[in-house]
Amino acid sequence: MSTASVVAASNTQILSSLQPPLRVVIGGGTSGIGRGIALAYRKHCPNAHVTIIGRSQSAADEILSQLGSNGNFISADLSLMSEIRRITKQITAVDVLILSQGVLKFTGRTPTEENIDDKAALSYYGRVLFVKELLPLLRSSSHGGKVLFVMNCKRGNASKIHWDDMALEKNYSVLAAFNHVMAFTDLVIQYLAAQPENANVSFIHAFPGVVRTPIVNGLPFYLRLPAKALNTLGWGISPEECAEFMIHGIVETEKGWRCIDEKGETVSNKEVLDVEMLKKVWEHTCEISSRTGQHSNVSNELDKQ
Repeated sequence: MSTASVVAASNTQILSSLQPPLRVVIGGGTSGIGRGIALAYRKHCPNAHVTIIGRSQSAADEILSQLGSNGNFISADLSLMSEIRRITKQITAVDVLILSQGVLKFTGRTPTEENIDDKAALSYYGRVLFVKELLPLLRSSSHGGKVLFVMNCKRGNASKIHWDDMALEKNYSVLAAFNHVMAFTDLVIQYLAAQPENANVSFIHAFPGVVRTPIVNGLPFYLRLPAKALNTLGWGISPEECAEFMIHGIVETEKGWRCIDEKGETVSNKEVLDVEMLKKVWEHTCEISSRTGQHSNVSNELDKQ
């Protein structure tokens, strides 16, 4: 089994000579795994243009000081579809799109101002909208576009989807929400890869494993304290190590869709799902993101009356 240092050396060998230099966009790039991936691309491909997207200007400033002149930060609340539509208009080129934004909370359904559960908005709906908005640029990438969803492909299971309540408006629970996000991501990468116009783009769903990141800060105190203690004792791997394995998985993926594990290797037990099932998830996802945008506009108009 490859170590992080062996994989890092391979990543450097592959990425350092790429011309033109990569243009990398990272949702959730100011912290955790996203931050680790941003800095790893800077290390392996010094001329890469790396754009990180998140909320914290102070966190971004610390990373930008290491990314150099080719680093860029876009401030946005990635739980809002309107924000994603706004900021994707500022992006003019992308070869690699990393989607690592998310939150780990065990609260009930917490709707955003666009009436989407904030956890699902960050971890699924907003991510897919990112892809949808940037697909023209990914298709035109001279390196072949790459999209990485950092979630949990090992637990994605379509049999756990509430097909009669895909938005979980009637059957919400934290477990059901996690199951939907993981299964939907499995299905949406298959749907996207099956479209002929996306032949130049690969779609990857990754399980990063246990990684020592600040995401545990969102846990209830009775879980947060033990998690932090385990982190202190070295449980799991660092974001920097995880980044190397995730990039390894990206560079080893050619075209189509792929699920990768914490070492960046193929998860072999993923089945090709029914076409109608894929289409249903895609249509639901598009409906939620477009419906909430329209809902916000309607609400704004009503406020003016």
